[in-house]
Amino acid sequence: MEKIETEKFEISKDEWVIIGAITGFAFIWILFVIPHIMTSNWFIGLIPPAQYFLYNIGFFLLIFIVFGTPMSCVIKHKVHIKGVIIGGITSSLFLIMLDLWEPPFLISPNTGEILLTNLESLVGTSVDYTFFWIYSTLFPATRNLFINFPLFGRLSMLFFLIYFLTPIILALIMALLLKPGMFRKMIDGVAERF
Repeated sequence: MEKIETEKFEISKDEWVIIGAITGFAFIWILFVIPHIMTSNWFIGLIPPAQYFLYNIGFFLLIFIVFGTPMSCVIKHKVHIKGVIIGGITSSLFLIMLDLWEPPFLISPNTGEILLTNLESLVGTSVDYTFFWIYSTLFPATRNLFINFPLFGRLSMLFFLIYFLTPIILALIMALLLKPGMFRKMIDGVAERF
């Protein structure tokens, strides 16, 4: 295995090939596949989690490379595929969490119903709609449950699950993936470079 050395990072030729292949596949998916599938009837007929996954797979692979590779370098001082995958997953979960909080919200806080009804669009690929579908399918009673908060008033349980509880669950998953020691190591690694 031939090593290509940069300042402090070791990157093997095999890892460059893997990173290049993932990047190439992601760009091909985004540039050539997505424009064709997003207007097809079979894609619009899929369940929201499948729409979300198929539409965003190329973007997630790019997130793995763009964010996972530097995280692996900072944590391990070398590009390691396992580190790239863990960094990519945590970065993806963080971006999903941010996307949930980014307006416009797709779910009404008062009724728990979908605000956009044009389902023949890319609404099924949104994070909000995907979690709406998952929660309302797994827990159908949440459509009729409401919580009274002193400051906010009456909120639907679906709105609460999607916009409050889901980000907490995603943050816990990210913490479990990174492990406390790894997070500390990453912060220390960044501080050393400056």
